[in-house]
Amino acid sequence: MAEYAGNLSSTVTKAIVTAVVTALAGAIISWIGGWLPALWEGGKAGAAWIWALLSYPVAVPTAILALLVLPFLIRAVRGIRHIVTPPRAQAAAPAEPPLSDLERQLLRMLANRDGAQVIFEEAANQLGVAKLVLQQTCEALTERGYIQPVDHRLWGLAIALTRDGRDFVIQQGFVR
Repeated sequence: MAEYAGNLSSTVTKAIVTAVVTALAGAIISWIGGWLPALWEGGKAGAAWIWALLSYPVAVPTAILALLVLPFLIRAVRGIRHIVTPPRAQAAAPAEPPLSDLERQLLRMLANRDGAQVIFEEAANQLGVAKLVLQQTCEALTERGYIQPVDHRLWGLAIALTRDGRDFVIQQGFVR
């Protein structure tokens, strides 16, 4: 029976705590419920006051309006000026220096190959120049955009005409 009394007092304690918590929660909800309409009306009044403050009709001074519009006017005037005035004449690009004899021979050799790649060592042998001299010539023609180096898997470095180089050799009459 003593064991049952211990369980009973534990159950009674739980029931009392539950009743007190429920009563307190109900009291808090009732209190908030009583204040909620007043809080709602206060929030509505505050929002209405802020809206009235923000939408109050005020005359905007002309100076402020001019400062706001001025950047747009400047941009529009600049755009119109570019349309109305003719563009300035640009300086002509400096003329390229003439090709050296070795450069002309290399381009002629590539033109005779009908656009096929030429192995670097083979080109040096056919032109009868050292590889360093041919390398310097190839760099000059690469800077002009006439040739491009090609790394061939089997034969090593090769030389090929670019689109500009092809147009140049056709224009110069190197093609037979």
